Amino acid sequence: MTAELQQLRILLVEDDNHIGRIIELALPELGIDYEFVAALSAEEGLELWQQQPFDLLLTDYNLRGMTGLKLVELLREQGEQAPMVLITAYDSPDVRRHARNAGISAYVMKPFFMDELIQTVRQVLPQRVARAVNG
Repeated sequence: MTAELQQLRILLVEDDNHIGRIIELALPELGIDYEFVAALSAEEGLELWQQQPFDLLLTDYNLRGMTGLKLVELLREQGEQAPMVLITAYDSPDVRRHARNAGISAYVMKPFFMDELIQTVRQVLPQRVARAVNG
């Protein structure tokens, strides 16, 4: 990795602390330098993003208050282009269509294997990071 490459900033929005911690512990498998921030609600995630934008969003669909999908819609409306991954146990044609329309980069169904999540994240990493990871 080159010295001029900025550290990747990852925001996880997940209201289940246990799942959030498991994801946090799996992310070093990406093999990149990153800063990890977790939020327990979409509202908190939006506030954090507005303070300092992130390079990647991982969000659960079903959150207390605003859904993860609504968070993605709001960020896209503000012009955010970062990859955004929706993690959900609620799979339906409506949710998939809504996710596509909202600009979701990838969709991960619960339950999932951590290597599946890591592979999905690798596929949506910003180009500058993907080049560094893939050499």
